[in-house]
Amino acid sequence: MKRSGFTLINLIILGIGILFIAACRRPDFIHALVFFTGIAFIIPGVINIFTLFLTENKKEKYDPETGKKEHRPTVWSRFVSWTVSIAAVVLGAMMCFTPETFRTPLIYIFAIFILVGGIYHIYMMLRGLRPVTFDLWTYIFPVAIIAISGVLFFLPSLRTPENQTTVALLTGISMITFAVTSFFESVGVRAYNKHTAASLPATTTDNPDNNTPTLHDTTDTTD
Repeated sequence: MKRSGFTLINLIILGIGILFIAACRRPDFIHALVFFTGIAFIIPGVINIFTLFLTENKKEKYDPETGKKEHRPTVWSRFVSWTVSIAAVVLGAMMCFTPETFRTPLIYIFAIFILVGGIYHIYMMLRGLRPVTFDLWTYIFPVAIIAISGVLFFLPSLRTPENQTTVALLTGISMITFAVTSFFESVGVRAYNKHTAASLPATTTDNPDNNTPTLHDTTDTTD
């Protein structure tokens, strides 16, 4: 995915996190949350199914720049994509039509996503974005995300309707923290790329007269 796509996703996550915090005290927020979570499963699921359907019989194209054929997903990866997409649509539809049934399971769903998000950021900061390095204090953010997922998993009192406000608040905080961590990663990558570009040496050639390296002269000296 292009960087602009990641930026858009992080902005959406940030906006949803702010919405969670702003609306967490509404009495019907959890039901509405289950419903809109179902919509959030359905929309990308339908888009993925539509995309998979359009590319099902697409032939491989030759790329003249690289001299290779364009990469096509394997049969297994396409099977997984179909399965996940259909499951997302089915789960989303169930959440839309029976929101009360999913009120408690939704806590575990959020906890799982939050946990995966925290692990993802730790992996990216430790290995995925190498050779970019991050200050030790920046790891506070993914660790906080994982800690929130642990609270949602193991605190039984959050299962009661009276504490659903706390669930929504913690989920909103974790989403904002996820987006902020992505922002720090993006800043780190850009700073590294800028530093690397600035430190690249100029292209030189040896002067046969005095054996001194000189810069390439690209000026046209013909009349």
